[in-house]
Amino acid sequence: MRGREVTVNYASLLLATAISGICLAATMMGFWFTAKRDSFKLTWSLGVLTLVAHVLAYTIYAENPHPVIGAFVVALLPLGLSIIHGAAHQFVQQNPSLNRVAVTSLISLGLALPPLALGYDGIAFIVQNLAAAILLSMSGHVYFSHRREAPTALMLMAGLYHLAALSFAACGLVLIVGQQWTLGGVPENWAERVNIVVAILAMTGGGALSIALDQTRLAQLHKAEAITDALTGLLNRRGLAQMTAGQTYGPFAAVAIFDLDHFKSVNDTHGHAAGDAVLCDFARILDQGKRGRDIAARLGGEEFALVMPRVTDDQAAATVRRICAMLAAETFEAKGRAFRCTASAGIVFGDAARPGVDALIARADEALYAAKNSGRNRIEIARIAG
Repeated sequence: MRGREVTVNYASLLLATAISGICLAATMMGFWFTAKRDSFKLTWSLGVLTLVAHVLAYTIYAENPHPVIGAFVVALLPLGLSIIHGAAHQFVQQNPSLNRVAVTSLISLGLALPPLALGYDGIAFIVQNLAAAILLSMSGHVYFSHRREAPTALMLMAGLYHLAALSFAACGLVLIVGQQWTLGGVPENWAERVNIVVAILAMTGGGALSIALDQTRLAQLHKAEAITDALTGLLNRRGLAQMTAGQTYGPFAAVAIFDLDHFKSVNDTHGHAAGDAVLCDFARILDQGKRGRDIAARLGGEEFALVMPRVTDDQAAATVRRICAMLAAETFEAKGRAFRCTASAGIVFGDAARPGVDALIARADEALYAAKNSGRNRIEIARIAG
């Protein structure tokens, strides 16, 4: 039988591919168990395991070229690569892409299975290889089009996928050139041997790069979480310190500190959920009301800061008044009761001595304290003495 023509070296490569795939899938699935929100890891693992099943079916078909086994061979490859294509979209867009996986798989199967059923297994293998080339090229394009996140790694990932696509295309083209419409077993030619080596390289390299990119993304996420206020999404005090580290502020710069008036009574009267809603709404107003270059942060509790570089006295005062007016115009509702909130603010400007942000915040706090002592719902302006 044709299956006996498969050499030991080729069989060893198939076995190496299967073992490599199982190890990579197990590793990626282990990472998924530690962070289940990253669903691409699970999808990628399922795709690789499907490819492992294809390799095992291919090996069996080499020894026993039965049409039923052949059907599994030509079905599992496009299915596995369709799942991996879906995982690529999940990685860059967090999009499950289940419809995409189903459609691409059904198209591939619809083209490959009928020739196999009619005895033209060579045509079935041609369709399978060309479908694999297209799916791999599409996956490579997904990574390449999102290369800005990590240019070197994602371009390497795209390169590996396109290289694998070329190797599968070569397998199909060799059969077409040789007019091998019927085989009676697995294809045996130079392209198949090159393909299996490239497949191992692409699988292991792609898996390693995916893990490395995911760990980098996870580290960036933890860094972002450390400087972000969990409730409002603004910078927290640490984040503000990082954003302004080493910067000094001359006369055309200002810092404003806001404090929500009678906020304790909001929590006591309407509940902490209502209080959180007010904080979040003011954070939204602060973000919308600031200028593009301004930096907004929640310092803690009901206190917020706005750093305004390159601003005139009138512009700073107008910005703060606009933000306070936007809050005063809002109507909140809790437990069937409507209520309103106001804010007091203190503004301080830099000077020729160019103080840092901490000095400005301290002086702005003093201005804020004066505003609250003067009846709240007002703005006080101060300057650092030269």
